Amino acid sequence: MKKQLISIISIILVIIVILSVPTFAGFSDSGINDVITGITEFLTGTTVEGETTTEPETTEPTTEPTTEPTTEPTTEPTTEPVRTFDKYGDDETVANVYICTQQKGLGHAWIYVENLTDTDIPVGCYTLKPDRGVSVGTYSIRRRDGFGVYYNMEAYRTRTYGMKNPRWLKQEVTKKTLLKVNNSIRTANYWDLYFNCTFFASRIWNIVSKKKVIPLMFPVFTGWQIAAKGATKDMNMNPVEKTDCYKQRGSGKNAYIEQVKESALEKSAV
Repeated sequence: MKKQLISIISIILVIIVILSVPTFAGFSDSGINDVITGITEFLTGTTVEGETTTEPETTEPTTEPTTEPTTEPTTEPTTEPVRTFDKYGDDETVANVYICTQQKGLGHAWIYVENLTDTDIPVGCYTLKPDRGVSVGTYSIRRRDGFGVYYNMEAYRTRTYGMKNPRWLKQEVTKKTLLKVNNSIRTANYWDLYFNCTFFASRIWNIVSKKKVIPLMFPVFTGWQIAAKGATKDMNMNPVEKTDCYKQRGSGKNAYIEQVKESALEKSAV
């Protein structure tokens, strides 16, 4: 109580002193009041409540982190390069070779080659596609494009005009053996009584097989021989178009083929 009285008396004295000083005489009531309030707070240790302004809190907008969609890298399918004929080893199997006969008319003997690889292979002067076959045989005056070696004539004509009592015997061959066959075909572009279709077919067959055939004049004799060695009658050559029938020109390294004339495909004894 005593302390409070002393504080009040002190405040009154301070106010009297202030009012007596000319410098503070010009203060407005509000100014004096502010001074008195400040002194009172100082002496009493109390705080006079007043209006306080609070700055509005600003909230930063929160942005969710964006995640870029991830795209898996696309891998192009890899294709193994096709192995060319030159890349095959000499002892790799590349083809089937058949010796064939039929007895329509005077009869005929020839060879047939099937490609067992995934690439083109040479057969004489002919390029044989994968999974295809080509017939090769010799003719004389019955073919108007001249004597010698023809390609696909038998495959076309037997399917178009039919055949009688067909037989064929098969032998797998390696690249090395096929190259020997090719050389023999390229150098056999002729026909005579001692080298007719029977001699040609027997010559090629004897290169590829241990089941040797004796070349005799008529195809019927060759037919009997291959029948005794296990020949079958289920002959099935790939169908071909007229435009895929060729005549060999020249011989050896200079040999080449050209498409046969329409007249060479006319119906007659094969």
